[in-house]
Amino acid sequence: MKNRTYKMILVSIFAALTAVGAFIRIPLPPVPFTLQIFFVILSGILLGARGGLFSQLVYIALGLIGIPIFTEGGGPQYIFHPTFGYLLGFAATAFIVGKVTENAEKHTLHLLLE
Repeated sequence: MKNRTYKMILVSIFAALTAVGAFIRIPLPPVPFTLQIFFVILSGILLGARGGLFSQLVYIALGLIGIPIFTEGGGPQYIFHPTFGYLLGFAATAFIVGKVTENAEKHTLHLLLE
């Protein structure tokens, strides 16, 4: 039970870090450069494929229900925004990075969570 709760806490922390990363940005047209991609990749490395994917799905779900945590707002209408494809890519990236690193040898970053 403790292990499951620990993983749920880590998933929610990385969803929150991704949300914070949206507001640390360099405004370049048409899509601003944000710190989100760092947290997306880190979630895949540290949480694995499933945990990284779930953390990004939580982030996307929170934004779509109306919490303004995306780079330019939030809400269900955000699916028509040009940057929504990047958000879907965040979930895919976290999953792929997690799959690649799950089979790799343990590294320093992964050992921090164990």
